[in-house]
Amino acid sequence: MSLIAGNLGVVQRMLDANQKRWAVCAGCAAHLYGDRRPIQDVDILVATGELGDVVKLLQQQQKAVQFDGQRILWRGIKVFDDLSIRRGARLHPFVLDDMVLSHLRRIPLLGSQVAVLAPEDVLAHKVVLGRGAEQGKHDLADAAGIIRRQQLDLDYLRQRVEAMNAGAVAVDALAKLGVEI
Repeated sequence: MSLIAGNLGVVQRMLDANQKRWAVCAGCAAHLYGDRRPIQDVDILVATGELGDVVKLLQQQQKAVQFDGQRILWRGIKVFDDLSIRRGARLHPFVLDDMVLSHLRRIPLLGSQVAVLAPEDVLAHKVVLGRGAEQGKHDLADAAGIIRRQQLDLDYLRQRVEAMNAGAVAVDALAKLGVEI
């Protein structure tokens, strides 16, 4: 078992045992729903304001974590409580809200049964980020892979885009990828 797989198991068991709301997100979620590029790390989104509690839970298990107030880093695992995107003066909020929670899925990943954001949530976040190979990122490739491999709930995708205050940005990016919402 890889180092990341073992660490993911530790975090999954700890978060579930302490009844924390959480989900795998970002590139690792895109890996599950789209192109299977290698997993470099596992990003986890927890409820707003929970990072301090997660740090304490990890420290209680004698885990040495890095915490800068916005994210936790621990041996291939990154934990966030806010994945909102700021573009100039515009904020595109993305947190573990009730809408996201109601669409979570439990999927096996690296030997653990993990909560994962719905493909529509991952897709909306990726197209708003909109980064490609020229920035050394995979957002647009991940979005294309999700679209190719998933049957999307377009009503929910539309709701997520609206909740992110990302109408024009997301609608244009999705249209370029062949999805009309």
